[in-house]
Order: sequence, then structure tokens, then C-alpha cells
Amino acid sequence: MLLLASFLHPVVAYVYHLVSYHFLFLWLLTLVAIVLGGLLLSDRPKSAILPQGDLKARPKLLSKLSPMDWISGLALALFVACYIMAILHKEDFCYYDDDMLTETTLRGVNFPLPIWPVLGRFYPLGEQEFNLLRHIIWSPAGYHSFAAVQLVTLLLALFFVLSDFKPAYRVAILIAAMLSPGFLIAFTGLTYPERNVLFWLTIMLLCLCGYSKTKGRVYLVGCLVAAHFALYYKEIVVLILVPYALTQILLQLYIDPRGIHRRWRELARVNLLPLGVLVVSGIYVALLLAVMLPTRSMSYVDTLRAGPGSALLGYLHTNWLPFVLVAVLVLRLGRFLFRKAELDPLWDSVAVGALACFLCLVGMGLYAAYYAAPVDLIALLYIAQVSRSWLSKPTKLRLSAVAIGLLCLVIHDAAYSSFRLIERKGIISLRSQFADFLRSYQSTVGNGPIELFFPYASGKHLMELSVYLNYRGFPLVGQSGKSMGTGPAVVFEGRQEFPHGRCIDYRDYACTQNEIPRNGSLIVVLPDDHVSMQEAVQNVGNDSALLFQSKACGFCTREHSWFQFFHTISPVFWNSPLPDHWLQLHVFKKMAPAFASSS
Repeated sequence: MLLLASFLHPVVAYVYHLVSYHFLFLWLLTLVAIVLGGLLLSDRPKSAILPQGDLKARPKLLSKLSPMDWISGLALALFVACYIMAILHKEDFCYYDDDMLTETTLRGVNFPLPIWPVLGRFYPLGEQEFNLLRHIIWSPAGYHSFAAVQLVTLLLALFFVLSDFKPAYRVAILIAAMLSPGFLIAFTGLTYPERNVLFWLTIMLLCLCGYSKTKGRVYLVGCLVAAHFALYYKEIVVLILVPYALTQILLQLYIDPRGIHRRWRELARVNLLPLGVLVVSGIYVALLLAVMLPTRSMSYVDTLRAGPGSALLGYLHTNWLPFVLVAVLVLRLGRFLFRKAELDPLWDSVAVGALACFLCLVGMGLYAAYYAAPVDLIALLYIAQVSRSWLSKPTKLRLSAVAIGLLCLVIHDAAYSSFRLIERKGIISLRSQFADFLRSYQSTVGNGPIELFFPYASGKHLMELSVYLNYRGFPLVGQSGKSMGTGPAVVFEGRQEFPHGRCIDYRDYACTQNEIPRNGSLIVVLPDDHVSMQEAVQNVGNDSALLFQSKACGFCTREHSWFQFFHTISPVFWNSPLPDHWLQLHVFKKMAPAFASSS
């Protein structure tokens, strides 16, 4: 046993080094192999090519559009335009986790491949698109324009995925998808890998639908390529693809029991697509294990773990779609087992994959509204397909149930998405206003440092603010090697303990611990500090002069505002009530007691 271990150790070390330092080469090589394998193994069916005599039989879409379809199309175009405007409005690189970009691509440095065994993370394609974009565009609007292009492409793909629906119904489903909280979060932010997961899963669904109808090799290759991309943007995607492929193979065997007795080559040919997905997923799992086995660390998951009960309650508040998916899928599986009802080999298999992903999130106790974004999209499309089949025999009761259900879902998602969008834009706006205020204040002081005292801010938020101010050109104490700004340097101070003098241990930004601010310091109460107005203004304001204050949202910060009931979707206050200082910024200047009393 010791001899085997001594032999395997250098092999594992070599594989780890190969994957970690030569991943892009391995990934591209695998991509080429997938494309060539798909082209060689698939057959081009004759039925996929329309004979010349049938050219006139092709449907003319425009000639069949009703006035309601035209109105729906115009409504969708207007909604998408407003959606993109909302994405671009007031954007800056100062939201949570934007430091990943301001520290790399915005400095002209490539974002490293997210292969972090110590943290237990392996999503190597994350943020890699910005390594290319930085050579063309580097503004907030430019970066978010790329997300807008992805959004439009995704919607076009979904429009064809829903080809069995009337155009007006497709528009309603697309709007419902865009209003889901996970979808909105993924496309309004830059650092969420779920945006790329949604994009490539949609391309995969488009190819799956095409392959189920034509068995065309283009659709087969497109499906495998889309899966190959999606897997490396988020670890949990493998929990969608593997259950989907296995379920489709089992359903195929159930539909045609003779397949069990076929030779393995014929069986593989019949199930070529799901087997290909399993092979692509197996390659990903092999690379994942090669990197993760030497460390076996799950520290990232451990720090985010909220517990299954809290995660389930959080999703129950913000995401209804997964629970509707569970109910519909369990009902259909029950009818399949006990009443011999038919299942859809494509959509029921995809739904099983989405359900497996959601159960894994809940079981691991991981909650964030955007984690379930792929589950939400698949659930919405699956429920739409099931509803279309259910309404094949329309009755007033069925039509009313579907219409009321869709209306309730849209209202629920719109409310939570509005909260998240307003919170995001409010925090970005107030952080940007603080940088503008600090720039004007900088011109009124001498050459001495500007001491900023944050009595309630967390170390992570101080680090993010430090990175943003550094990006805006402010010199920071302890950052002589990185700061390129001019003028008085800025010092960050707070009450909490900072290990090794850093705001947070994995970023080299200095923070100093002090229990009370020194005379002349600026006391800053941030919009996402967990503090009441009494603590923020009355207590902190003693012996201090108010220099600047701003409120990002008037109606949503009023006492007992209905808007505050949607705080479950907040990244900071999801498990606690909103403080009444939420989305407000206050800056005081500490004065000497004698001076303050005389004034």
C-alpha cells in the first residue's frame, strides 16, 4: 500500500500541475476533440433536408402574425430596451466583488483562471471574457454592454426554443424569465458566472430541441460544445447535466425496451447525445478531481453555508419557480409510475437535472437568489411546456388557473427584482457620491493624510471601498506600490480587528483598528452598515459636524415601508430586518469637545 501511494503521489502532483498551469490548452484540445468526435459519430439524416418540392411548404411567419402578436413583439422590444437601460443606469465598478475587475483587467492585467484548490473552487472560465474586452473597452458602460449583447442573443435563442408557442405567449414567457430575481441579478452584475451559465444552457436547450426533431449533427455538436462551456463557468452545472443525461437514457430504454438487448454500438448510436453529455461531464469531473483531491478543501462553501433550513426558507421567499417545478415534476412522475402516463424525454429529463441542482443547493445550505438562476430558467420553460400540453383541452378553469398563476409569479418576481435593482443602484450611487465628496474635500486639506473612520463597516466592505477609491485615483496609506493618485493619502480605520493590518486577509489593503476616531477624522456611516439612524446620526454625531449626507431612495427607506418586506433577496440583510439607515450615507468630521460645544 505504501509502495502504491509513493507511486501515485508524483502522478497526482504532475496531473495537478498540468491542469492548473496548462488548463486553457487542455480545454481547447478537449473542445476540438468534442467537435471532431461529434461530427464523426453522428449521422446526417436525410429527413433533415427539405426536398425542393417542399420549399413552398415552409411556414411564412410574418404572414401568420396577428395584430396581438405585433403588439406583443413591440411590447417585448420596449421591455428589453428598458431592461438594458436599467442595466447601464448609474453603473460603476464599486458594487460587491467588483474589486475582482478593478484589481485586474481595469489595470491592464489578465484576470487569473479561477482555479483555487485552497478555497475549493474550480470554475476556470469565470471572468475570462473581460481579459479580451479590456483591450477594446474599459468603462462600466462598455463592460455591461457585453452583458446586454449576451441578453439579446439569449432571448433570440429562447424565442426559437419556444417555437411551439404562439408569438404572444413566447413574449409573456420571455418577460417572465427576465423578471425572475436570479436572471436579473446575473445580468445586472459583472462578476456572477450564472450569466454565462444561463447563456450556454439556453444555447444547449436550443440545440436539444433541434436535435430531438431532426437528429442533425450540427445540433449534436452545438449541444456538446454548449455543455463544454457551461460546465467550466460554475461547478454545480454538472449536477444539471449528468441527471439530465441519465434520465433521458432511462426514458429512451423505457420507451423502447428492445434497446436493452441491442448491441452496445447500436445502443450508443440511439443515445448518442446523452452519452456525449456524460462524456463531456466526465472530462470536467476528472479535471475537477485532479485539482481538488490534493487539498480536499471546501472552505469557500463552509463560509457561505447557511444551513438547509435557512436556505430552504430563503428560496421559498424569493424563488417560487423551483417549488412549482418540484410539484409539477413529482405529479408527472407519479402519473408515469402509477397510471402509465407518458413523459417527455427531453423536457422531463431536463427538469430532473434542474431538480437535482436545486436539491443540492438546499442540502448544502447554500442560499443566494442568483445561485438558482439556471434552475429558475429551466423550471419556467418546463412549466410552460407542461401548461401547453395541459391546455390542449382548454377549459375556463384551466385557462384561469394558468393565467392567475403566471400573473402571481410575475408580480412576485417583479417585486423582489425591483428591490434588488434599487439596492444595487443605491449602493453604487452612494459609493460614487462618497468618492466625489472625498475628491472635493481633498482639495481643502493640506498635505497630511485624510483619516476615514468607519465605526460599523465590515472588513470586506472596507476592502471593496479601498479598491474603488484606488481605482478612482486616491492614494492610500500602505498602498505606495499600487496607488497612482496624487494629493493627500487616505487612511482607513475601524473598530473591528484587522488581521495583519489588512481590511481582509486575501487583499493587500491596509486598515487600522481604533476604538474612537481622532480629532479631525472623517466618520463615515455607509449605506450597507448594519446600524440604526439613532446610532448613525445621534450617537456618532456627538462632538462632530455633519459634512455630507445623501439618501438613495426616499420611498423605500420610509419607516414601515412595504418595500422593506423584500429584504430576503438582499446580499447583506437577507436573514435580518433592514436597518433604518439602509441606503443612506453620512459623513461627519470629528471635532474637539470644547470646539464642538462652543459652536
